Amino acid sequence: MSAPLSSDLQRRKKEVVFSAGYEIDCASEISGSTDATQEVIHVYGDDDAIQDINVNSSALTLTVYDKTSNNDLLDALQRMDPDNAGNKEYNWNNIYPTSVWVNRKNRDNDQYLKSFFYKNWLPIPASPGGDASAKGTRTFAGNSEVMMEYNQPILGEKIALTSGAGGYAGTLTYTPLAVPNTSPSEYAIRVLAIEETRTGDAITSYEEEDLEVISTMVTSAKAVTIVAGDMKILDGPQYAYVNYLYARGDGVYPTIKGTYPGKFKKI
Repeated sequence: MSAPLSSDLQRRKKEVVFSAGYEIDCASEISGSTDATQEVIHVYGDDDAIQDINVNSSALTLTVYDKTSNNDLLDALQRMDPDNAGNKEYNWNNIYPTSVWVNRKNRDNDQYLKSFFYKNWLPIPASPGGDASAKGTRTFAGNSEVMMEYNQPILGEKIALTSGAGGYAGTLTYTPLAVPNTSPSEYAIRVLAIEETRTGDAITSYEEEDLEVISTMVTSAKAVTIVAGDMKILDGPQYAYVNYLYARGDGVYPTIKGTYPGKFKKI
């Protein structure tokens, strides 16, 4: 067996970080971990112990540079539209969970080969740090649901819904891939139903419901359908936000930028 070549090893800088559908283009460090409890159980008549592991949650630490322009991660944690050029207040008494995912590029930077998904990451707010000669950074750290890993890239897309006799329906931009190990096949990692109101570009009211994904909710034909029975909180969603796997050959960011909007974009 030959030793691996340096070209076989993955540089972390090939990883592209996204939050709520926005690229975090100023991320300088990202590290995750998973918390688990190991159980060792002894029973009479057996010298060997029974061993088990209970996986509890994952944790994510993300360090970003402070930009002279807007940092989309801050807006995602405050449920603000990054495209809103108006005045904003970042009230860190109220911080909202966001989902973060990482798509890893290949050597030629034209496809993503792997992805990691941290659902409902809730970090502790971070202030800028660094000495007088440093470029300011913020380090956000918090827990998420257990990290999921895939060998296809992840995309997040906000779509408008129209109401009808069959429920609330919309269409995705790209063809979703079936999530592995789902039967019948499910074509979304996550589906959110959204109700929002705006004054101009500013979001003045926002509610979302994390739905249990079922096989009929998102199809391989790009169709998204939400019926009243899927929801326990909302009763009239105007939008859905869908995280799904897509084919590597469809390209990488920013090639696909602009064809799908982030979670807080006005559409």
